[in-house]
Amino acid sequence: MISLATGVLTSLLFAQAAASAQTANAATPQAQVVKLRPQKAPAFVMTDQFEKEHRCQECQGDVLVLIYGDRESSEFNKQLGEMIHLAFHPNAKNLPPEKARQAAPSALPGQTAGARSPDVKAVPVAIIGKAPNLVKSIIRNEFRKACPDCPVWMDFDSTMQQCFGMAPGVPNVVVIDTAGQVRMAAGGKLTREHLQELVDGIQQLRHEAVQR
Repeated sequence: MISLATGVLTSLLFAQAAASAQTANAATPQAQVVKLRPQKAPAFVMTDQFEKEHRCQECQGDVLVLIYGDRESSEFNKQLGEMIHLAFHPNAKNLPPEKARQAAPSALPGQTAGARSPDVKAVPVAIIGKAPNLVKSIIRNEFRKACPDCPVWMDFDSTMQQCFGMAPGVPNVVVIDTAGQVRMAAGGKLTREHLQELVDGIQQLRHEAVQR
């Protein structure tokens, strides 16, 4: 069931970004990173290109970063996902994709030796929309060929737009903390400063998790 409150909160971010772009005659929506009042993440279910089901709740204990957008933003989304992964998994640098995904997260400063550090899972979500089953099969097959090592959540029901809103042509990001609560959102053509703000916010969520 979709959380209306969550949808309204985060939709405001992307609506404002789109409005800013129109008034400034910008080619892309103005980038923003926003911290949100904690709210339970919607309990939606998506399948990946291998037809495995995924839920936000399966990542509790770790920080989940959902990166999504339309076809025009796909390359930007990929680059953003890689940068976020490397920010928290520095040992993944220069590794092949399958091994890079298995790299351990960096330890938190001051954490007790041997204690588990919350992971950060950057998950790509493909916004597709309604499609006949035959078309879904064709699309999944294309994704299996293009992304054989990384699960991509397939949004055939416009779930992300309904829950969180979406700025067109640019990356859209939703961050869910280790307790399954929506805590941050970002949208637009993110600069280095925006990326650092996003990474700092995610790191703070990791610290919160071990301090509970």
